[in-house]
Amino acid sequence: MFLSLLAACSYFKSGNKKEDPIARANDKYLYLSDLEGVGKGAARPEDSMQAVRNYIDSWIRHNLLLRYAEDNLPETNEALDKQLRDYRESLLIYTYEKELLNDKLDTVVNEQEIQEYYSENKDNFELKQCITRIKYIMLPMNTRVQLDSIRKWMRRTTEDNYPKLKGFCSENATRFAISDSTWYNKDEVVALLPVDKFNFENAQYNKSYLEVEDSGYAYLIKFEEYRIKGSDAPMDFVRDEIRNIIINKRKLAFIGSIHKNIYEEASGKNEFDIYLDSIPLKK
Repeated sequence: MFLSLLAACSYFKSGNKKEDPIARANDKYLYLSDLEGVGKGAARPEDSMQAVRNYIDSWIRHNLLLRYAEDNLPETNEALDKQLRDYRESLLIYTYEKELLNDKLDTVVNEQEIQEYYSENKDNFELKQCITRIKYIMLPMNTRVQLDSIRKWMRRTTEDNYPKLKGFCSENATRFAISDSTWYNKDEVVALLPVDKFNFENAQYNKSYLEVEDSGYAYLIKFEEYRIKGSDAPMDFVRDEIRNIIINKRKLAFIGSIHKNIYEEASGKNEFDIYLDSIPLKK
């Protein structure tokens, strides 16, 4: 069936020829042009055919149910008509506002704006869980190197030994992060490194250095910073959140200005009236 449909595509290329339907549900018809894009991402032809069959079946079921709904609801359902009208109007306004935002809104947030917002609203960024910053080196178990210097450099990284530490990691480590400023919560650290039994609450007091192993690797881990639940979140941890807040505020201000400008322009052109005298007053 599907191959015959594709073979018929040449028939539909001329705008002067009528397109034959490929499915019907009561008095509604589905055409080949309605299937544009359906099944195109499939890996195999049979998967593409199945996607087309699923689409046609879904279309038939939808329109059969729609007919039942139309036949069994009152002919004049004012509430439903109003809901449909309100939805269409809201969708039009939303689409218009979205187009304006995509075209006109400035989404660049500089570092000064982020710092200022963080300083003015620090109390709003209370940590819901403990977080930590770490650096780590993941080494194969069969690594034949002396780690005394590496351990020393991990515990206290300086401008002098950092290049040496980075060089060692580049040559020997399977994975490493020795200058990462990313903050992690406990679940994220456990997913990244085999430290599920480590007492995170103690890390804040001694900036713990830790060495652990799993089936194939050894891990050298240094906990750099730690923030407990209920404390102020560091700015780096909430940077993206602040950026989104600032952009959302811009969106609200921009849409508000559009509403105001449209209203004021319409008022100046006498495009609307309010007839308060026509409102009956209750006695």
